[in-house]
Amino acid sequence: MEGILISRTLVTFVLACIASVVALNHFDNIPAYLTLAPGYLVQSWLFERHWALGGLGYQATMVGVSAIVWTLILLGLARAVRLLVRRVRRVASS
Repeated sequence: MEGILISRTLVTFVLACIASVVALNHFDNIPAYLTLAPGYLVQSWLFERHWALGGLGYQATMVGVSAIVWTLILLGLARAVRLLVRRVRRVASS
């Protein structure tokens, strides 16, 4: 069971990284901005604290934080749906 969870997490993280990189290259539209919003928020906080990274560090922060946040959101939603389906089946079978 742990192996399945780790593999799902890694696949989701890699896909979120790819989506974040594509969004960073197309940062001129709303879906790209929504994809990168978590990374943008962290980067602005770093800027206010005078810890901001420039160049490659800026891009790595934007992509990395966004990928982690979206991975957690997607895995959390998948878990919630799985629990909901399990409860509905349990109630339906009773």
